[in-house]
Amino acid sequence: MIPALPSDVERLALQGWRLHPASRFSRAACIKGAADAATCDLGQLARWSREFHGCNWRVVMEGSGVWALDVDAPGPDHATDGIAALAALVRDHGPIPERPMTRSGGGGFALFFRHEGEPIIGQTGTPAPGLDPRRGRLTVTVPPSIHHRTRRPYRWITPPWELAPPPAPEWLLRLVAPPPEPPASRPPLHHLDHPDRIRRDAAAALRNAADRVGAAPPGSRNAALNRETFALRRFIAVGALALVEIAEAMGWAAKMAGLDRVETQQTLNSALRAGART
Repeated sequence: MIPALPSDVERLALQGWRLHPASRFSRAACIKGAADAATCDLGQLARWSREFHGCNWRVVMEGSGVWALDVDAPGPDHATDGIAALAALVRDHGPIPERPMTRSGGGGFALFFRHEGEPIIGQTGTPAPGLDPRRGRLTVTVPPSIHHRTRRPYRWITPPWELAPPPAPEWLLRLVAPPPEPPASRPPLHHLDHPDRIRRDAAAALRNAADRVGAAPPGSRNAALNRETFALRRFIAVGALALVEIAEAMGWAAKMAGLDRVETQQTLNSALRAGART
């Protein structure tokens, strides 16, 4: 006799978490339009459980009232160590409250937090390599699933029916927030005598600044990024460059110089705010 529904899936559904079935042998979902079809309806989940007996299960963040931080373990599946990266962030910024958490069959973790509408970027490697925020239509595999490669089970370290997901700490929300929206348009140039020449000068200054940052030696790269970005801010005031142009070009230059993404974002934000005040 085939059980109607795994008890862990039933308990998650009773928490209001939306789930759908997935393959145990790949990352594919068992149904089309899985993110939309995911549900906490026990009847539908039981039908899927009978149809795809022994399947894996995934939670869709959207509509479940949660978001998750996927923490990779280094190994055949992941080159980066998200566990060490998260430990370093906690040392630098402060603790993370007790929360529901799973251990995957591959050795990684998923930490679940209450989502109260905070803007969260769904970009892999944010805020550090090996850390992946999961929000919106993104999913997380949950017990009683089996890892597709190791064939080891996922398990709850702390399930949400024993501990409700807490709000994430403010420092973590800041680090997983999307970048600010670029301005809709450039300021007008009609008040300038030679707008075309100023644009050419600004484009040349942007290229030269990016080259200097990209070629900066270790130990001076962050200072070069701050200095060059601050100097470029004057071209925004006259409409010769858009903020997004500066951010993209200098972000690329910083990456070429070897600066990490978080350090680059913090320096760019600081330089552009200081330039705006000046």
